[in-house]
Amino acid sequence: MTDAGAEGQSDKLGEVARLATLIADRILEAQITGHGIPPEQFTALVDAARLLEEQGVPWPPLVEEVLYEAGKRFSEAEAVPETVDPEHEDKGALAGLTRFLSGFRHR
Repeated sequence: MTDAGAEGQSDKLGEVARLATLIADRILEAQITGHGIPPEQFTALVDAARLLEEQGVPWPPLVEEVLYEAGKRFSEAEAVPETVDPEHEDKGALAGLTRFLSGFRHR
């Protein structure tokens, strides 16, 4: 990759990190104010974190904090089994998210 191409890639990843931080901030604000977190926002944050991780870019601190807390909550939720209607559960997305967040449980 040329220097210009590498710089362009770096700029794009920097923008992904910036946007991920903004999403993490909104999620944290929603938690603090007691509002629900739109699933699309959380999914976007996870997708951005995956992209950054795949490219070897460290996560911004707020992104790491929000995902770490989500991983802890997932662990707590798994410890308390819930009755879930299998017809309404998206097993593929849930399984992928659970695998991704499982890395935060032991940090």
